[in-house]
Amino acid sequence: MKLLVTHRAPDIDAITSLWIFKRFHTQEFADAKFAFVDAGNQISSQEAEELGFSPEDVIHTDTGFTDFDHHQPEMGGKRVCAASLVYDFVANIHPEVKNDWALQQIVEYALIDDHFENYHWPEASQPRYLFGFRGVLQGLEYTGLHNDDSQVAFGFKYLDGVYAALRLRYKAMKELEQHGKAFTSIWGKSIGVLSANNEVIRYAQLVGYSLVIQKDPHKGNVRIKTAPLPEMDLTCLYEKIQEKDKKGRWYFHPSKHMLLNGSTRATHAPSPLSLDEVVTLAKSCKEGGR
Repeated sequence: MKLLVTHRAPDIDAITSLWIFKRFHTQEFADAKFAFVDAGNQISSQEAEELGFSPEDVIHTDTGFTDFDHHQPEMGGKRVCAASLVYDFVANIHPEVKNDWALQQIVEYALIDDHFENYHWPEASQPRYLFGFRGVLQGLEYTGLHNDDSQVAFGFKYLDGVYAALRLRYKAMKELEQHGKAFTSIWGKSIGVLSANNEVIRYAQLVGYSLVIQKDPHKGNVRIKTAPLPEMDLTCLYEKIQEKDKKGRWYFHPSKHMLLNGSTRATHAPSPLSLDEVVTLAKSCKEGGR
C-alpha cells in the first residue's frame, strides 16, 4: 500500500494529482491512503512509520520539492503542475492514457487554474465561474465544515462526474461527425443523428445547429430541440408529427423549443417514425407555418 502526501487545504492541482494516481495507476495506488503536511514540506519518516508506511511507499504531490511538485525555482517558467507531472508519469506506464481525451481536458483545466490562466477567460470576473470547481472548493473550505480528507473526497466525486461528462462529450463529438445527417430547414442549420447519447443534442446546438433531431437506435425515442431563440418555434413540426404518428407519446414544451418523445426524466411510448421520416417532416415545414 502507498501513502500519497499533499499539502493541507488541498486545491484543484493537489486533488487532481491524487485522483490521477488512484484512478489510472490502480495496481499501485487503488488502495493508497492520504496524509497532509504544511505546503512545501514533506512528511517525516517517523510520521510515515506511525501511519504504517515505510519511506519507499511514500509519494508526495504538489509539495516537498519532489518529482511531482513544481515549486522548485527551476520550474518557475514552465507550464507544468503537479497534475500534469503525475499524468506524464502515469502515461508512460499506461500508454492508453496518452489517448484519453477526457483525462487530457482535466489535466489542462488543472494547468489553467494553477497558472491563473482563467484570468484571460471571457468576462472572467462574472460570478458564474464561481459555480465551477475552484469556486465550490474554496467555498467549502471557507465554511469550515470540511477538513482535508473531506475536501479530497469531494474533489474525487467532482472529478469522477466531470470525467464521465467529458467521455460523453467526446462520444457525442464522434457520433455527430460520423453519423450526423445535416440539412437545411426553416430553423436554419439542422442535423439529425441516430444516438443513445443525449449529450449529442446539447453539443450539436453549441456548435451551431439551430435544429437537432436525435433518435435512440435502441429504445426508439426521439428528441427534438431548437436553439433557445424566440423565433425558433416547433409548432409546425409538432402538428405534422401528430398527424403522422398515432402510436408514440410526445411532449411539446411550453417554450416551443423542445419536442420530446421520452427522456431520462419520463418514459414515453417510443415513436415508430424513423429518423429519416422525422427529418422529412422537418424539411416540409415552411416559413409562416405549415
